[in-house]
Amino acid sequence: MAKFIGVGVGPGDSELLTAKAIRIINESDVLICPSSQEGGESIAYETIKPYVKQEKDVRIIHFPMGKSNTNEKVKLAYNLIEGLLNEGKDVAFFTLGDPYIYSTYTHILKHFESEKYEVQTIPGITSFCASASLTDMPLCLGDEPLLILPGRSIDKIKDEKYVVVMKVYKLEEKIINVLEEKGFNYILVSRAGRDGQKILHKKEDILNHRDYMSLIIANRE
Repeated sequence: MAKFIGVGVGPGDSELLTAKAIRIINESDVLICPSSQEGGESIAYETIKPYVKQEKDVRIIHFPMGKSNTNEKVKLAYNLIEGLLNEGKDVAFFTLGDPYIYSTYTHILKHFESEKYEVQTIPGITSFCASASLTDMPLCLGDEPLLILPGRSIDKIKDEKYVVVMKVYKLEEKIINVLEEKGFNYILVSRAGRDGQKILHKKEDILNHRDYMSLIIANRE
């Protein structure tokens, strides 16, 4: 039975790949990596590239997440993957961070409703864990919960003391205003572990540096 394997590659630092992820790279017949732009680079591929042998079959697939044609692109990707699996090839799909946290992988997985193929999922280091390791701000302490939410849901913060805000791009000002109003300290981390990495504490610096690969860690004690 051919296998479909979802692999988390972490935040983009090749040295943060797990040993299991590297083994899957070597064992899989086809490596599929998503790109947010048609014909653009795939950060997932750039992350695994140091471990990919020259003869490997690598496919870069366009995933315009959040756009009107997202479902169409996902179905096209699934059709490609299904065709490869029907040829008896093991297919690995590589995604940033962890496959089950705001990942393109979960959109593909919805199409695997039968037991025709074996499906495996390999976890990856999350962007917020990698980002926290670069700061002196803990994600959570004691018995306090950690709230993880996308920027568009910032108004859902209630009594939480520890928060991670993902998908902050173009919402930075609103997010910071809410955090300051509620008494949070915050740090924005951009491109954790990659070229261009930034760690910003001041509101004006954050608003002058807007990058898609950013998140905010916040707490109030």
